[in-house]
Amino acid sequence: MDERGEPRLSDHTPMGENGGLLPGSSTADAATMTPIVFEQPLNERIRTLMRLEFLFEQVAFGLDGDTEWHTRITVQTVLDILALLGRGDLRSELIKELERLYGTLEGWQERPEVDDARLSDYLRESQKLMEELRSTGFNPATELKANEFLNTIMQRSGIVGGTCGFDLPGYHHWLHRPAEERRAQLGDWLEKLDVLRRATDMVLSLLRSSAVPRDLNAEGGAYQRTLDRNTPFQLIRVEPLEDEGVFAEISANRHFCTIRFMEHGVGEHRPQQTERDISFRLSCCVL
Repeated sequence: MDERGEPRLSDHTPMGENGGLLPGSSTADAATMTPIVFEQPLNERIRTLMRLEFLFEQVAFGLDGDTEWHTRITVQTVLDILALLGRGDLRSELIKELERLYGTLEGWQERPEVDDARLSDYLRESQKLMEELRSTGFNPATELKANEFLNTIMQRSGIVGGTCGFDLPGYHHWLHRPAEERRAQLGDWLEKLDVLRRATDMVLSLLRSSAVPRDLNAEGGAYQRTLDRNTPFQLIRVEPLEDEGVFAEISANRHFCTIRFMEHGVGEHRPQQTERDISFRLSCCVL
């Protein structure tokens, strides 16, 4: 507890609520409504992984449909993933994060409150992912960019409306092939990216479940907090406890956090900070 009687934001246990490593932990009841959680990454590596996660979720949505437009979403998102991979050495960044994660998990082996079986599963999976990423033959961006069909679409995708039928008649024809045929081709491309998806999912899943959430109150719609300087937090998560018609704007770095709850403006007016007190759940995550 701090001087205000609130739990310190450094209060942190491995794999907290629903984290999967504490005995009896479980996911939320599927029948309950999924809460809206607002997140703010605190370093560039986690920011990149969250963008990659977003793109893979968008791919999953596109694959779930049979129409031309679902396939267009999937193809464009694959191109977006390739663009993201081209901005830095994402493979090395993932390996570094998995190595750090592996070391953290190893340190939990002697803790009596940890589920040993699940911990062993996570250790094996993280080791397997690192081996796949270190493989000399792993270079999905180069492989996919060498695909002439994909490369043709990529060259036109930077132009607004540049992938319509008269620009790319071959693509237009392929989009009208049977859905299962298109889905099989997309599956071949996505298989080359799957280790990135699995590694990203594992890192972010464990990171999100690493903190014990704290129920707090934002007086007049605002909350500020100094973070523990000795704890290198990686992610802030904010969940309003009731549907109060507000969204959270989070401004944070590794030492300080400001949360403002905003209400949408009427008509063309800009959103404004609410004057109401807002109850919310705060998680400061670090592995």
